[in-house]
Amino acid sequence: MKKNITRRLTTALLAAVMCVSMAACGSKTDDTKTDGTGDADGAKKYTIGVCQLVTHDALDAATQGFIDAVKDKLGEENVTIDVQNAANDQNVCTTIVNTFVSKKVDLIMANATPALQAAYNATAEIPILGTSVTEYGVALDPQTAQRVMDITDRLVRENH
Repeated sequence: MKKNITRRLTTALLAAVMCVSMAACGSKTDDTKTDGTGDADGAKKYTIGVCQLVTHDALDAATQGFIDAVKDKLGEENVTIDVQNAANDQNVCTTIVNTFVSKKVDLIMANATPALQAAYNATAEIPILGTSVTEYGVALDPQTAQRVMDITDRLVRENH
């Protein structure tokens, strides 16, 4: 039970950190996307793609915790979240994240190691948040994993 609570808190914390960093690191100079998805008061509209490897209680909880934290931080009206399940097929993960890349989503949340690897291989421009990954150094090359951990540590420090 304690592990479950810790995982949920960790997921919520990482989602909150991601929201703050996403809001702070917007690449556009105005407050609306180039496709006009900003609303009348200029609030930025975000699109997030979620690639989840398989339906599983722990993965489902991580995805839901992320969605709840993002909507809480950004406002439900300011975010569109496209959740896709790969049905435990790594090739489907690749198809899903390539679709997100072609749609130019603002962020990809990769839930499980194969989803993270597919997202990492699909884009260098779109930020990727990985969750439910046991060892980033195994999932990605060690240098990239260290860079991810350094960025995460910095964002956590900045938001405490």
